[in-house]
Amino acid sequence: MKPTELGVRSFDVHSHVLENGLKVLLVENPSIPTVSLNASVMTGARYDPEPKAGLALMASRLLDEGTENRTSLEIADAIESVGGAIDADGSFERIVVSAGVLNKDVDLGLELLADLLIRPIFPQEYVDKEKERTLAEILSAKDRPQVVAGWAFNELVYQDHPLHRPSHGYPETVERINRNDLLDFHRQYFAPNNVILSIVGDFRISELLPRIQNTFGGWPAKTIVHPTYPSPVKQTGKRKKFIAMPAQQLNIYLGHLGVTRTNPDFYALQVLDTILGGGAGFTARIPQRLRDELGLAYTTFASITMTAGLDPGRFISFIGTSPENMKLATEGLVNEIRRIIEEPVTAQELQDAKDYLTGSFVFAFESSPQIARFLVHAEVYKLGFDYVEKYPEYIRAITIEDIARASKMYLDSENYTLVVVGPVGEDGNPLDGSK
Repeated sequence: MKPTELGVRSFDVHSHVLENGLKVLLVENPSIPTVSLNASVMTGARYDPEPKAGLALMASRLLDEGTENRTSLEIADAIESVGGAIDADGSFERIVVSAGVLNKDVDLGLELLADLLIRPIFPQEYVDKEKERTLAEILSAKDRPQVVAGWAFNELVYQDHPLHRPSHGYPETVERINRNDLLDFHRQYFAPNNVILSIVGDFRISELLPRIQNTFGGWPAKTIVHPTYPSPVKQTGKRKKFIAMPAQQLNIYLGHLGVTRTNPDFYALQVLDTILGGGAGFTARIPQRLRDELGLAYTTFASITMTAGLDPGRFISFIGTSPENMKLATEGLVNEIRRIIEEPVTAQELQDAKDYLTGSFVFAFESSPQIARFLVHAEVYKLGFDYVEKYPEYIRAITIEDIARASKMYLDSENYTLVVVGPVGEDGNPLDGSK
């Protein structure tokens, strides 16, 4: 491992594929006596059948609630008895089972990981509890205006594409999910040739690989058929929705379809994001103009790269503002989007954004769990394991002309979706009578 000028290390990644197709990524990191394990199943909410939306997320949350070998209590006791931790969760793109153990307990970590991945039984009582929990979560989220605005925005931007729906589904789709659905989902997608196993920590690769083989080598491969769906289409024209909710402020989402993570202009757009919408501690145009100068908001931001994945994410600009400022705030967002499309950014803005991005990059690789997650990320999006060295180079290479070209190609100040949630009528007028 060699340090770069910023202190980020280039990882010496050992990549290995078992005969059953399990992709293994290993990095020795002996700085502390722990091992972080991350098993990512290449399936998620993007493959849920529409009538049973929420299936993948529910399956992920039930993996540690009982297997053929252990009850949920025995799983918890086993990992806690060695001071370790194990967790299972899902997202739109993948289901992740992760564990952290001391190096002396790596065999137990592997064994529990395999148990959850290969042999979950989705006990009926836990299925019932998880459905109740999910329905309660959805109900609770419906009381949060910003969440409601985000949901409505996705529905309008993505239309029939799977990204239109929340990962946890809808009340009626969650109600339909039963134990057999979960077992079928597991049979369909959980196979070694659909999993990336990344392990980072205090071990010797020559010693760990045979143990991985012993634990996972007998897991039979299978043919995985992922459902296909048409790519989402960028909108023409405006789409607007106003949702009345009791709240002190309006939550305004304005934007449109974004880009995939593999888009060749991703790094130019990341710099553009930083100039337009900002990162933590960075004063960008929208926050500076709408929050600091005009006093319209406590919170405002914009980003096109934040949600980029295997499918196109969203370009979103957000502001929370008082009802009487709705018109001013909405126009302010549109004006700043238009300005970055029509006018070149300044050399100082470009340099400040580059300094911020390259300076904060190091914080993504401070711990073994972060590195384990990065390895999967790099594998899925074909970033290359030298990405930690290349990233600062990618950012420094961006020019004012790159920003101008990317903003014209990917941002749109005319054809956008606008969602406003809070004290507003369906006609778009604030409920207090101000315009």
